[in-house]
Amino acid sequence: MPAPSLAPKQVEQLTDWVAAYIADRRSHFYERAQPILPRHVNTLRPFFPKEILSGVRVTQGRASEPPFYSQLRALGIGNAPPFSDMAGITFQDVVVHVEPLTTRLLFHELVHAVQYNHLGLSGFANRYVRGFLTGGSYEEIPLEKQAYGLEDRFARNPSMPFSVEEDVTEWIRKNQF
Repeated sequence: MPAPSLAPKQVEQLTDWVAAYIADRRSHFYERAQPILPRHVNTLRPFFPKEILSGVRVTQGRASEPPFYSQLRALGIGNAPPFSDMAGITFQDVVVHVEPLTTRLLFHELVHAVQYNHLGLSGFANRYVRGFLTGGSYEEIPLEKQAYGLEDRFARNPSMPFSVEEDVTEWIRKNQF
């Protein structure tokens, strides 16, 4: 079910809020984040570009609820993604995880890092917001659908390499976000 219809200016404002939240949380978690462990790098090397595996940092923690969620509820949007409850969340090149960092969880989050790499912070925020508003739920956000789909493909056969970057590039080319 789609979210309530928002005016273009409201969508733009929401996108700006989301981008600012991502940038703030990235800055907050970056200093304590560490490089990806070598065992994860070795497992994920056939799927991700070297720059992603060497540039992304990870840390255990919990993302706070975005400060603008009260405004969303006032607009009738009560099912915004529960960032504070997510097993993992990616803030550009920083993965924050609550649950133990499994290779599967890291795979999902690294898909988002590739998406950020291609779309930029503003482009990612814009597609995330529009995907949520169009689909009406976290599960219907195309950026998430792609990450879950590739994560499932990896989990079914981790010994069968494929390029996440090529898949992301193709989704962008076809405007599937």
